[in-house]
Amino acid sequence: MRNRWYLCAAICVVLLLAGTFLIASGSSQQKSTSNAAKSSTGAKNNSKSKNTGTSGKKKTTGQQAKSHCGDKPPANPSNCNIDKKFVVGCTLPFQGGVSHDIDEHCPNEGCASRPSDNAQNVVKNNLCATGTPVQISFTSIDKLQQAVDLMMRKHKISYGKDGPPQPGDRAKLHGLSTVDASGGAVKLGEGSLVTIEAFVLDAKHDDTFPFGFAGEGVNCKNSLLEWNDIHIALGQAASSKECSSVTAEIIPHFRPPVWDRFDCDPCTSPHVTKPLPVKGLRVRITGQLFFDGSHLPSSCTKPAGGGNPLRRSVWEIHPVYKIEVFDGSRFISLEDWAATH
Repeated sequence: MRNRWYLCAAICVVLLLAGTFLIASGSSQQKSTSNAAKSSTGAKNNSKSKNTGTSGKKKTTGQQAKSHCGDKPPANPSNCNIDKKFVVGCTLPFQGGVSHDIDEHCPNEGCASRPSDNAQNVVKNNLCATGTPVQISFTSIDKLQQAVDLMMRKHKISYGKDGPPQPGDRAKLHGLSTVDASGGAVKLGEGSLVTIEAFVLDAKHDDTFPFGFAGEGVNCKNSLLEWNDIHIALGQAASSKECSSVTAEIIPHFRPPVWDRFDCDPCTSPHVTKPLPVKGLRVRITGQLFFDGSHLPSSCTKPAGGGNPLRRSVWEIHPVYKIEVFDGSRFISLEDWAATH
């Protein structure tokens, strides 16, 4: 009898322990399920917070390029160890020219090692073209580009990816068949003095620190605004696209102070003292024809990409010798126009 009582007690204890274990197991499973659900919800929320901004809209993927427009001038802007004076070689073709730091330390050939770059830089810095300026149009520029492209197809000259034309080939850029602004046949080429009427689409101190650039070889690879060209994109209308533009360049050598104000670019103009409101302005620009053989045309119909500036042709007015502004009734000098702006 006593053994039977012990057996019953043992069975009760086993049943009690088994019940306790089952209850604890169920509670643990429920807690685990609850935590997993919370974890899943948290992961979804975290994922959502990473892919959305404060407005809840999905962010674009990829890293945005750093803007340098608000940067301060660098302490060490020079990337070239050349230290030679610039030689004009003639009377300056414009009034008000003043000597700058670049004129004391950067020669006509700039900071170039290849003969092709050296020769091209000397032409870029030519302030001595003479003669009566020929009035040209955008069609004149197009025909000059077509003439060089024909020579390139015949393997008489090369430019673009292979760099500027070789020094001995630059003579082939002279006396090419084109038309003047009236459509009359003329012979023009590199070194010819020309005038063009157009509208300013953009003007900026190019290749400088606000764009994150370290300067240009022709200007001894210095990133300061006062050491670099002012790139002007000219359009046939104020509303033209830059990919249809013609380029004019104001070089830094002996640049008149008022010309330094010719900047309307949102990135560089804040770094300019008293920038002029030139965007959309009707201008008449006189200067030397120059073939920029370091680049390819990047027109609206045939974008070149790869760092080639947007423009219809690599023929430029470079350097600029004279700038006139249409004041509503006639063209006046930039100096006279700027005096009231």
